[in-house]
Amino acid sequence: MHIAIFTDQHPRSLGGIQTSIMLQKKYLERAGHRVTIVCPSSSKGRATDGFWILPTWPIAFNFEYGFVGNVRRSRKRLDRGFNELHHKFDVVHIQGDMWSGIIGLGFAQRQRLPIVHTMHFNMSQVVSNLLGKRLTRYLFWLLSRELLKHVNRPRNGTTGDPWVYLKLLAQEAEILFAPSHHFAKDLMHHEVSSKVKVMHNGIDDDTIHHILEQAAAKPTKRDPKAPVRIIWSGRIQTEKRPLEFIQAFALANPDATAELYGKGYQFKKAAKLIKELGLEHKVFLRGSVPYTTMLRRFAEADVLAQTSVGFETQGMTVYEAAAVGTPSILCDHNIAGEFAKDVHWTVRNESVEALAESISKAVADIKAGDNRGERLKNEDHLLQTGATAKMLKYYASVIEAHKAKSY
Repeated sequence: MHIAIFTDQHPRSLGGIQTSIMLQKKYLERAGHRVTIVCPSSSKGRATDGFWILPTWPIAFNFEYGFVGNVRRSRKRLDRGFNELHHKFDVVHIQGDMWSGIIGLGFAQRQRLPIVHTMHFNMSQVVSNLLGKRLTRYLFWLLSRELLKHVNRPRNGTTGDPWVYLKLLAQEAEILFAPSHHFAKDLMHHEVSSKVKVMHNGIDDDTIHHILEQAAAKPTKRDPKAPVRIIWSGRIQTEKRPLEFIQAFALANPDATAELYGKGYQFKKAAKLIKELGLEHKVFLRGSVPYTTMLRRFAEADVLAQTSVGFETQGMTVYEAAAVGTPSILCDHNIAGEFAKDVHWTVRNESVEALAESISKAVADIKAGDNRGERLKNEDHLLQTGATAKMLKYYASVIEAHKAKSY
């Protein structure tokens, strides 16, 4: 089959959703299918087959991220490209909720193609945190207005409520997916859809197996006298709470080192805070690294610190670390609920003091020989192969159902 994936950012730009989409493409193609990704351009995007690039305006100084400012022009480009395709699309998979959602839904409707939709992130919280309530309502009013126009529905359905906007998007899809049980419950609670299927974003089998094979070839016990290695990974931005992590680490003052991977607008603040707290010899800012390197760093660490609260719809770094046998210190109880009990350390509340307590507890347990990470290894359901096989069954079912409706 030929799958069209619509996404709000080029999959080669930095981000968990982008990484997930590139893995989906890799494993779908490995299974013998075609994948075309429709997205904005990016300075990180190389000119390769399998991508349709839409007219883009940059939203970052480095041109890594962009948005599609001309929906009509995009519409014409898509329809022209589809008419020229030798292998037509069989299904449209929407994996973005803004311009790609609007453009992709309109395209699928015009070409009479079945639609599945994955809602990857909490639009309400993300946009409100960035823009504030007033600008958020205006943005979603504009988006809903554009959506209704392109799917031929009455304009009086416009809304400034992010959840109602997501409901408008979901109405066009034959199956709606969420990457975790807790986000699926959020979507159903806010009446985005009465039924949401859970489809975890997978992790690259090839890299995981290689890392685990290397680890098995070097059976070494952890030196109990060595400092515990804590790793933190994500955007260095407010919603991820990197500064709170640094403060908690200073308060705990553990026999440990901490490495923070990622970039973001709080990077300089984090560097300044580390210096002010006298932690230069124990806390290190490593910047951004490639996906495979990050997985290896997870495997080398003793524990991952996950510090955002109520923001994540899956918590991909926790899954990636778990796949290589590294447990986490979890601030987000929703993520903890996705795993078996007691395979991670869960912080009792959102305070810096509570996080410091959990850091101290985790470090003490690890130095005492805690082996809970062993229970996380070989969890095949975390890998992309399983997710791809599951998704192919859904694709086949919606294609058959769509054909049945057409007759």
